[in-house]
Amino acid sequence: MTEISSPARMPPLLSPRNASYVAALIEDGDSFDYAKWLQGDREKERRAHETLAGVTPDELARPGNQSNSPEHRDVWRGSGPIPTTRTPPIPIVIWRSHKTRDDTPEARLTRRLEKICDAWNDFQSSRARDAVYGYLAPVLAIVDHYKVRRKTNKLLRYAFEFADLPFNKNVDPFTAIIHCTSDGNVHGKMISKWARALRYVAHSKAPETGLKTFMKKAGGVNACAALYARYFGRGQRGYSH
Repeated sequence: MTEISSPARMPPLLSPRNASYVAALIEDGDSFDYAKWLQGDREKERRAHETLAGVTPDELARPGNQSNSPEHRDVWRGSGPIPTTRTPPIPIVIWRSHKTRDDTPEARLTRRLEKICDAWNDFQSSRARDAVYGYLAPVLAIVDHYKVRRKTNKLLRYAFEFADLPFNKNVDPFTAIIHCTSDGNVHGKMISKWARALRYVAHSKAPETGLKTFMKKAGGVNACAALYARYFGRGQRGYSH
């Protein structure tokens, strides 16, 4: 009977499984059981792969363990790459709308009104002759903004709520904004004059011209109020909802 080579003489190109097969064949001789050997060899491979992946046999057997999935079992059988480290869990990304409470129309309107109140405070604390234009400009801007969008009624309702005043749907928009952002420190006749001046500006000013430039060129606040009364009528609101 021809002597079988020892494992030390095995060709270097043998795969690990073939090398194990040859070694078992030499050791068992005529009593070699191929089915039993194959089962044992696969069990050794599985345990080796589990060790490399950082997963113990007990963890693998737990219900719900992802390592028990068909894909992972294929790895243990040698049909896929051998994992070297435990794969970190993939974070779950929860989509949330970028729109927050600060982005609502009401919040934006509140910020606009607050800026007008700040402009009023700056005007009150300033002794500059032209300081009033810094207050009238944002008043004109907010009324124009909501008139173009046909939301003047919404502006008025929210402005009165902002100032904690009873709502008056028939009031002129400029009068309402001045009344709601000036802390009630302006005489009614002054509010009426400023409102008429702003209505004249709204009717006559070109969009690219600044309020201060236009009003000063026309002769100032008093002149603009008089021009509105002359051309549009003192009792006309002139700026519809």
